[in-house]
Amino acid sequence: MIIKKTLSTLLLSTLLMPSAMTHAAETSQPIGNGAVVHKTTANADSPENDIAQILNFNFIKDKNYDKEILILKTSGTIHSGYQAPDPRQYNSSSLRWGAQYNVKVQVAGNDSTNIVNYAPKNQNESHEVTSTVGYGVGGNINVSNTLSGGANSSYNFSETVNYQQASYKTSLLKRTNLKNVGWEVEANKIYVNGYGPYTRAQHYNERYGNELFLASRQSSAYAGQNFVHKSAMPVLARENFNPEFISVLTHRPSDNDRDTFINVIYERRTDKYQNFWNGFHWWGQNLKNHEGKSLVATYKINWKDHTAVLQNTEVKY
Repeated sequence: MIIKKTLSTLLLSTLLMPSAMTHAAETSQPIGNGAVVHKTTANADSPENDIAQILNFNFIKDKNYDKEILILKTSGTIHSGYQAPDPRQYNSSSLRWGAQYNVKVQVAGNDSTNIVNYAPKNQNESHEVTSTVGYGVGGNINVSNTLSGGANSSYNFSETVNYQQASYKTSLLKRTNLKNVGWEVEANKIYVNGYGPYTRAQHYNERYGNELFLASRQSSAYAGQNFVHKSAMPVLARENFNPEFISVLTHRPSDNDRDTFINVIYERRTDKYQNFWNGFHWWGQNLKNHEGKSLVATYKINWKDHTAVLQNTEVKY
């Protein structure tokens, strides 16, 4: 009976543990000339909203530089929020699709921690986004638009960005400063079955509106069946976005007795695309920002021990 009770207690304790791993063990690696990188990870997720954060923390302690460096890579998954139309709907129907994704890093409080660089830096409309943040001993930080890291690079340490964004574009958020950095990946030029480019505009003309995901102007099908096939939509509109962004933070060693708190925000904005039969032909429209969901996670950074621990998470609508 005692054994059974103990096993039951252990099982219950396991079930009550948080599903997200909050942090991992630190590993250290010399990178030359008295500089060392201390690596650790932390993550957070919201399974019910299909949003997950995976963070790689690279603490660089360099005796040749008067500040400590943190190269933070934010990756993970943000689901599009795609919802298929109801094929039984007759005169009007709608679907929901992932139209915009935002990733933000915020330094909370007023300690000496600042965001001094980031990647990618510029607006990018290419199918594939690549960037490298390289660190050279002595506090030299370089950002390039290529995957130029690795053993043959001129950096002592580097971290890379590489993600797909077909039909979307990446832009730096306007509120970017020493305490905030963020990016938006938004639907830009969408071609569907050879037609386009379409955008998130509500409509283009009074006759047909926005034909973004409309299958046919004169279809005899039900409204719920008069949308283009899901496979014809951009991947980011119907599946997942896998972000990869980098923030570079600096911190004064004299401030090491104070922990730094950062907020990492992953957000998706879902548009609603509708079609209507007006008695003569089909008409479409797109409603921007029909629904938004954000996972806000707060992490505590200990510069002395080179650790990062998840403190709390919040889902905002």
